[in-house]
Amino acid sequence: MTSSTDAVGMTGAAGSAGKADAASPAGTAGAAGMSGAGGSGRAGLEGSGGLDADALGEQSAGAAGGPGLRGAFGGLGADTSGGLGVAGTAGAAGTAGSVDAPGGAGAVDAAGSVDAAGAPGGVGGSGVGHRVDVLLLERLGRDPGRTALVCADGTVVSAGELRERVLAVAAALGARGLGPGDRVAVYHERSVEFVAAVLGVACAGAAHAAFDVADPPARTLGMLEDCAPRAVLTSRALRDRLDGCAVPMLTDDEYRTGQPVPPPVDGSPDDPVALIFTSGSTGRPKASLISHRALVSRMNALQTTHPMTEDDRLVHHTTCTFDMYLAEIYWPLLSGATLVLSAPGGQRDADHLAALIRDHHVTTMYFGVSLLELFLLARDESERYDGLRQVLTGGEPLPADLVHRFHARSTASLTNLYGPSECTIHCTAWMCPRDPALDTVLIGSAVPDTELWVLDDDGRPVPEGEPGELYIGGAGLALGYLDRPELTAERFLQSPPVAPGRRLYRSGDLVRARPGGALEFLGRVDRQVKIRGVRIELGEIESTARRCAGVRQAVVVAHGTGLEKALAAFVVPEVPSAPAAELTASVRESLRGWLPPTMVPATVDLLDALPFTPNGKVDRLLLESRAARTTPSRPAPAADAGVEELGVEELVAAVWCEALGLDSVKPDDDFFDLGGNSYKVVETVTRLRERLSAEIPLAALLEEPTVRGFAEEIRRVTGRA
Repeated sequence: MTSSTDAVGMTGAAGSAGKADAASPAGTAGAAGMSGAGGSGRAGLEGSGGLDADALGEQSAGAAGGPGLRGAFGGLGADTSGGLGVAGTAGAAGTAGSVDAPGGAGAVDAAGSVDAAGAPGGVGGSGVGHRVDVLLLERLGRDPGRTALVCADGTVVSAGELRERVLAVAAALGARGLGPGDRVAVYHERSVEFVAAVLGVACAGAAHAAFDVADPPARTLGMLEDCAPRAVLTSRALRDRLDGCAVPMLTDDEYRTGQPVPPPVDGSPDDPVALIFTSGSTGRPKASLISHRALVSRMNALQTTHPMTEDDRLVHHTTCTFDMYLAEIYWPLLSGATLVLSAPGGQRDADHLAALIRDHHVTTMYFGVSLLELFLLARDESERYDGLRQVLTGGEPLPADLVHRFHARSTASLTNLYGPSECTIHCTAWMCPRDPALDTVLIGSAVPDTELWVLDDDGRPVPEGEPGELYIGGAGLALGYLDRPELTAERFLQSPPVAPGRRLYRSGDLVRARPGGALEFLGRVDRQVKIRGVRIELGEIESTARRCAGVRQAVVVAHGTGLEKALAAFVVPEVPSAPAAELTASVRESLRGWLPPTMVPATVDLLDALPFTPNGKVDRLLLESRAARTTPSRPAPAADAGVEELGVEELVAAVWCEALGLDSVKPDDDFFDLGGNSYKVVETVTRLRERLSAEIPLAALLEEPTVRGFAEEIRRVTGRA
């Protein structure tokens, strides 16, 4: 691949970002170096539909030409490989692509804006303009008649109407004494009510924690206990799912009655605005506390590198357990673009997403890597997406082949984002070049207000090209973990030797810097894995499995790659003679009740004893190898029989056997328990579409994953007996 990275640094008060020219051979950013007219300390938010500076109050550092919201970082330019460029030395605005940042070759820096005291966030200034609620209310109120939100069912909500609904939520919370320092849970399906609740909590000064209504209620109740909210915002249809929750619940018809009066702004930019729960190695999910300052910084970073205007439309379809949903909601609303809501569950249906893109003239889209793969597989290869202008992806390693296939079907730019929830959405970006020889996809260099360090085991910078652990600093860092001081101290390092006076997050990810500074992701240092974009701690699944009746020990491993990556559980029973089939079925059923579907192992096998390495540790490599070997091989395809010969349920069972490599399935077997995944969903539904000559939505199998239930859903949607 082309590795030239002659980045052009930004001037200290850079202005509008250049529009990505995805149609060009290199796919480079149109305005190399994104340099702007210096002079205004707030110019970083002007032009190209930026997060408007007028709403920011006095966000600049004071002197004209001083660092504004973005700070005086030195270079997120365009490189000749199509990447977003290389960060220059902190504070040396305008330098070209140097990675000789203070601290040595291991520093890849785009910050220069972390204050000397090392306060969370670190953007210069402390005005209320750093608060996302201030920016939001100003933007919604500026042009109340414009369309702010469109639903899949055709519902249109103007900016003024959305502002009133948001303020009604804030007023209802304020009337109950909730404000800065409080936490509020949001338990809604994706809807106007969900958006209004999330934004309303912020405007009340509190922090929200959003919970996926598809998760097992037992898991949600456990996280609610950890979150300790003072209220739960939900609907009448959903409140019964949380039976036993001691927290007061407000339904949407109750909090809509609040008076839409702007609340007083008396909070700090470093107040929490959101909690993001991720899997925890101890068996207990952990919540990152995201501040107003961090969220504003990341929205500005997105708007700087991928500007949107009022002519743009972006789809919100990402589940609320993945921090990208924050960008999908806030970014379009703050930039004046239109937010398009997918239907509940629609994020799993490629047909639904394709219709949204086409019917609502969507220009900007985020796809997790696996979902992008699924989307392209599910849609006809001749179908193009040239209406899209820019597509963002991330969540797991991006294969070069997928980049090529996307570029073959769209003129849109494709940008690979990387970043743990602890750094708020993303901390690096790399615009994928339109290069036929591309064989390695990078995660790129630091986004604005961010510094990156690649360090060895002793915390020292590694030479360029050498692998090391990635440490992240700057404005986007979370405040820490909720009520987990020991874990916060372990992962968020105060004033480390390489960065005195700053905070760095230890990511646990191995990377290496390519010539010019763009980073290549190499894998995990610890045992955390990602399954189709979902960040999973194997320890949490193991801890949960050990709670299952009849289980003495449990080990969970991941095997395979890409869409074929799967989890396998190995358990040692308390009673050696326990019936294998009964215990494995019981364990799987218990895990399904306690864990979200992405964390339930595809297979559960019994062992008499766990294997150990010579040094006394569990031999996970051996178990991974065993899991890969025991994956069922695919038999020869069955005869191409149709519904006339077999009947719907029998045909479904036959196709499942073909797709999953099984000899037989039972009416109540679960597709995903049998080893199904997103790729297999596409394969299975495509085969059934061909044999039945009927349109079957992908979501049908996701919503009805048993043979009996899926067959019944096919009968319903096709009208077949």
